[in-house]
Parts: sequence; structure tokens; C-alpha cells
Amino acid sequence: MKKNSAKIMSGVAGATLLLSGYANLTPEQDKAQKDLVPASQTETSDLQAEYEVNGYQVEASVSESTAYKKVANVEGSFLFSQDVLSPADDMFNIFGTAVTGVCASPSFATERSADEEHYLNISGNLKKQYTVKVQEAAKENSESRVLKCSCATGGSVANVQVIGVPLSAVIRMEELEDGVNTVTVRGSDGYGISLPLTYALEKKAMIVYSVNGEDVPSQTQFWVPETVARYFTRDVVSIELTAEEEAPEVQGPADEYRAKVNVLNTSEGCTFHAGQEIVFEGYADDCGSSIAAVEFSMDGGETWTVCETEGATADKWVFWNFSYTPQEAGVYQLTARARTADGVVSPLASSLLFTVE
Repeated sequence: MKKNSAKIMSGVAGATLLLSGYANLTPEQDKAQKDLVPASQTETSDLQAEYEVNGYQVEASVSESTAYKKVANVEGSFLFSQDVLSPADDMFNIFGTAVTGVCASPSFATERSADEEHYLNISGNLKKQYTVKVQEAAKENSESRVLKCSCATGGSVANVQVIGVPLSAVIRMEELEDGVNTVTVRGSDGYGISLPLTYALEKKAMIVYSVNGEDVPSQTQFWVPETVARYFTRDVVSIELTAEEEAPEVQGPADEYRAKVNVLNTSEGCTFHAGQEIVFEGYADDCGSSIAAVEFSMDGGETWTVCETEGATADKWVFWNFSYTPQEAGVYQLTARARTADGVVSPLASSLLFTVE
């Protein structure tokens, strides 16, 4: 028997992408939908990729004069995936308007022809400086991975399929002088933040040239998994390898953007009825630790239902789906928060009000 369920419209603040289920998914997204992982001790249901990729915090509260239904220990079905992808155009647009890292300058300022040869100058404390042609390196050392790009001082996050050359493939370790411990990847505008060389290699940093099957507008970007986007660089032209007194410390996200979570739905214009299953969706992300659980409350935070995300890794977001069936008419408030593997709970929870008739 088919469930009587309703999908709340997803997307807020006007920058909405509605994929309308499987019909318009890329092959990677289609596979991600089929591979959704149900949390332990929950039922299963379908997740449709209707989401808005900008990290917009849905702030909603109920005034003191408004009574709303409180549901203790809310029960529902929960699923999650780490392979749901953000559209490449949205990723370029969102991160192309910020001022650091991959977001250095608007992409139109550094656009290059896909046929243009792209060289990286490798310099610093080396026995011999050299140059690497990206196109040639890609022929022998190309890798494809699903990775996220996450803002350190805001809610923006994107999860995309990238193709690129591992940093390890362009660094000739035999050319390093003794004591080299720092790498600085610079773009054509001079932007670049230093990282410990061992950190960049352990995280399997990449020189990326394709995002979701589309050429990067600036031809290349430097990506570092599990690291905030301020360390990402657009239009890479040089890599400096230096011996410093101390290797630089890697900065994480601001405290208020640890364990960030978003409910990506809006209930405006939606009508729900008692006994009808309502499907919510959103994401959780942290650049300091993997997401261990997404938690839900429908009684103002008095009780929380913990949905574990066993097996989730820190290099990708957790895209979640929570289904709830109200039994009575009234005004409800769903609040979501995330918990990381190292015990951080979302400083900024995300809430949504909806009315059941």
C-alpha cells in the first residue's frame, strides 16, 4: 500500500533548485539516491534530491502567544547519504562571490580556455626548481572523488564530484632540501595560505580541474579534504615548498559554524493533514570531525531523537531525510541539530514551522 506522504518544498531565500526526484539527476546523484543509508533502528523511506545548496540558516520560532503542538521523543524515518551532489553552477556561484580561497575573485576574472596549456611553477627550498604541465600530469595521475567545499565563517557548503591531480603527483620528494615542512599553493592573484606539507599530503590534497563533469572556470582549483575553503585556491600557478622554523597551524571553522546543520525546506503554501507523512530534508557538516548523528526535536528542545550516521566521513557532508506523520491538527516546530564524532553539538540549530489541518 502506497504511503500518503507529502514532500515539503525545499529551498529558501530565493536561490532554489528543484530537481523533482530521480528524473533530472546526474548518474552520480542517481547512484547516491539508491545508496542511501538508513540509520539504525529506523524505518526506510525515499529521499528526493530537492535542495538548495547555499548554507542558509532557517531561523524560526514561535511567539509566546502562539501555542504549538509538543511531541516528546518524536518518531520518524531517517536516511542519510554523503554522495548527494550540489550542482556545479551553484557551487561556482556561491563560492565565487566570497573573498578568500576558492572564492578569491569572481570566476569571470580568471576564466581560461579549456585548451590553454596550464603550468605550475614549483619553487622554494629545492635542489632544483621545475615546472609541471597540468594536462600532462592528468594523463597519468588523474583521480575522481566526491568532496565538499565548506565555508569557515558562514553556512555555505557544497558537495561535488571533483577530478584532479593529487598534490603528491606534482611534488618531487627527491628534490626537497632537508627540513622542508610547509607548502603554499598560490593563485594568479597571489592568494595562498600555507599548510604543513605532511598535512596536505595526508589529506590527499588535489589540483582540481573538473567539478561535476564541468571544466573549472579558472582551469584549476586547489582542494584540501576535511579543511575549510579558505585554504582552497583558484587558478593555481605556483607551489612553494619551504623549510620554516615551525610548520603553520591549520585553522578550522569558527566555533559557531562547527556541526552546522540546515533544514532546507519551506512550508509556505503547503497544506498538510493529520495522518499524512511529511518528508523533510537538509544537511549536516563539520570541518573538524565527522558527523556522528543528526538529532530532531518537536518539543522546543526538551527531548531529542538521535539518528546516528554510522560510517559517515569528514570529507563529505551528510545529506539527511527525516519523515514524520502528525496525528493531530495544529502548529508544529521541527528543530534539527548535529553532533560530531568529537562531541560538538550544533551551536546554531535549524528550525521550521508548519501547520497541520
